[in-house]
Amino acid sequence: MKGLAMTGGILGILISLTAQLFAVIDDSYTFGNIGFLGIICGIIGVIGAFQIGKNKTLATTLLVVSSFVGFYAIAAFYIIPAILMLIPALLIQKRV
Repeated sequence: MKGLAMTGGILGILISLTAQLFAVIDDSYTFGNIGFLGIICGIIGVIGAFQIGKNKTLATTLLVVSSFVGFYAIAAFYIIPAILMLIPALLIQKRV
């Protein structure tokens, strides 16, 4: 589960960077302005993945928050990372 959450966080960072790059090239700053929020959410997701073994409630909170805020930040581009972070968050919470 840690690997799945880590993959979601790293993929979130990469997708946010890519959306930001295309926003700069296309001169439409709708995704570029809040693309940094997607990057921050990807970093929070990676931190949440590291917390899975230590503090399960903190890990669940970080993964869920980063999924929803990242989806808010760059919309449809963040669906796959959000799903990859929500699955471990839900499974961890059921084991507690």
